[in-house]
Amino acid sequence: MLEVYDLARRKTAILQNAFDIVETEELNAVGLLRFSLPDDDPKTEHCKAYHYVRYDDGQLYRILNPKRSRGDTGIFVYECEHVIATLIDDVMFGAYVYGNIGTFTKDTIKYILGKQTVKNWVLSECDFARQFEYGWENENLLAALHSVPRQFVDAYKWSYDTSSYPWRLSLKRIDKESAPQYYIRAGKNFLTSEEDDNSSEICTRLYCLGYGEGVNQLTIEAVNGGVPYLQSPQEYIDRYGLISRIWTDRRFEDAENLKARGEALLAEYQEPRLSRTISVADLYEITNADYDKAEIGRIVMLADDNVKTYITGVSRSLDKDGVINLTIANRPADIAQSVADLADRQRIEQVYAQGATNLYGQSVQANASPAKGAVIKFFIPSEMRIVNAVKAKISLDAFRAYSRATKGGGAMNNTSNSGGGSQQTSSSGGGQTTSSGGGSQQTSSSGGGGATTSGSSSSSTTGSYTTGKTGETLTQTWDGNTASGQMTGQTGQTGQGADLPAHTHTIPRHYHAFNYDMTHNHGMAHTHTVTFPTHSHGFEVPAHTHTVQTHTHSVNIPDHTHGFSLPDHTHEIEQGIFEFGSPTGATVWVNGTQKASMNGEAELDLTALLLDADGNLPRGSWLTVEIKPNDLAYITIDLLVQGFVQSRGGGSY
Repeated sequence: MLEVYDLARRKTAILQNAFDIVETEELNAVGLLRFSLPDDDPKTEHCKAYHYVRYDDGQLYRILNPKRSRGDTGIFVYECEHVIATLIDDVMFGAYVYGNIGTFTKDTIKYILGKQTVKNWVLSECDFARQFEYGWENENLLAALHSVPRQFVDAYKWSYDTSSYPWRLSLKRIDKESAPQYYIRAGKNFLTSEEDDNSSEICTRLYCLGYGEGVNQLTIEAVNGGVPYLQSPQEYIDRYGLISRIWTDRRFEDAENLKARGEALLAEYQEPRLSRTISVADLYEITNADYDKAEIGRIVMLADDNVKTYITGVSRSLDKDGVINLTIANRPADIAQSVADLADRQRIEQVYAQGATNLYGQSVQANASPAKGAVIKFFIPSEMRIVNAVKAKISLDAFRAYSRATKGGGAMNNTSNSGGGSQQTSSSGGGQTTSSGGGSQQTSSSGGGGATTSGSSSSSTTGSYTTGKTGETLTQTWDGNTASGQMTGQTGQTGQGADLPAHTHTIPRHYHAFNYDMTHNHGMAHTHTVTFPTHSHGFEVPAHTHTVQTHTHSVNIPDHTHGFSLPDHTHEIEQGIFEFGSPTGATVWVNGTQKASMNGEAELDLTALLLDADGNLPRGSWLTVEIKPNDLAYITIDLLVQGFVQSRGGGSY
């Protein structure tokens, strides 16, 4: 019985006149249902696009556009698809990344189903617990769902339960080593067989490529020991030879996931796909035995050939009891075509962002010294998925100054304050003696000369008297009259004046000069002259010493300040470019660590110097390159980054 339901899943009709009802199921593909109605059947009005149909409580399908065939008897032919295709109606608009360590397969499936606008599907069972990271961009939910196990090497199947709402799906493992679940034997249920041996798809070496283009296209080298391909075991190479293929899926953005998917594909394609289409009698309706139940994914044993494999396709005429067409194979057909057919409705692959190779640069010019270098600070955004190179062009020139003086603030009073109250003491060495040479004779000699005295004849005479040495002339003056005579011994002879009687003066042996007032009665003015011959005086200094006693000197400085006043003033600026230093080399510091050196101008590849401990170039964090010259310098740094930038993130301004 074929039943029809509206969009709210309410039963609207029973198509008792339906005929040619054929159900086709493919492993991990969208199942199909086809049926026909006479074009004059009034119930055709209920068979609208996207309404649902179900045959005998089986799987639920939705109607696509009907096809009308005209002839002697007009009929409508309806093509239907399994309701799992409702996931095509929702998309993951934009870019999404989910998964990695700690996120398991069931979590990823739930994440995708959580993007449904209408919650038609929920997860029931999941036999896998992998921890892959996934990325989607402008993807429909069905394609995203089918991408989850794509990396698995193990065989798997999607199963669906549409008997209740919301509908439930499960991801089950196919154990090829398990006991057979379905048997085909001649004379029992075997009818006809058609074999297909497809050797054209054999591959024993697979090159794997992901997103990007050119040198920036994702490969598996980083996670495959530097080798860009996967290779089959030697037994397959010996059997079929070394057959290389290139596989590209630009939806992969992670090398680990790309490699895992490549391993799964190589496991399938390293031997030919052997498939058979077998017509069998459907005994399940008679025996109701589980081993007579033919379902996709079940392990099947061909008893006559002793071949164990599994069912990858089932096609049956639901309105004609007794015959089932089974497809059995050593591996399932690649579901890429089925998914691509569905995705073709929205042209998903064309809207995946790829990006392009870009160059960007920045520059800095700065004065520098051996202690303080010129620094360029930059970062690499996360949107740059691949960095090809980071290079720098560096030049060293003389240090530059642009003026010689600066303007003063003026009108400042500053005071400096002594420590005050401190006492400082200096001490002699003490107990030290200095000694003269002793015993020397030194003489002082006069140059000789004379002394003259003058006198007056008056009773009261004032004058001067000068004495000299023996042999010198003595002169005396009194009141303008002068008498002179030659000193002999200690007696000085005088001459006679006009009114002065003859007389003598006795002078003791001496050598000095003096002035005096003398009042005496002489009858006349006269002079006395004493002559001193050239002579010398000798003396002797005996040997002797000088002793200095130990002593100290104490100084006390009280608290005090020194004040000064700086009047308002300016310093004129001398404009110009003034150069200093002659740098000949420099050291290169990356993130605070010296990594290289250079002599004069240089072009450096900094890529390897910027790598972290894991061999990666950090994204989103500040990176610094500092150039420290060996003398005062003016440094120019031109930095260039080449990489592959993906066209994601940000707005459109």
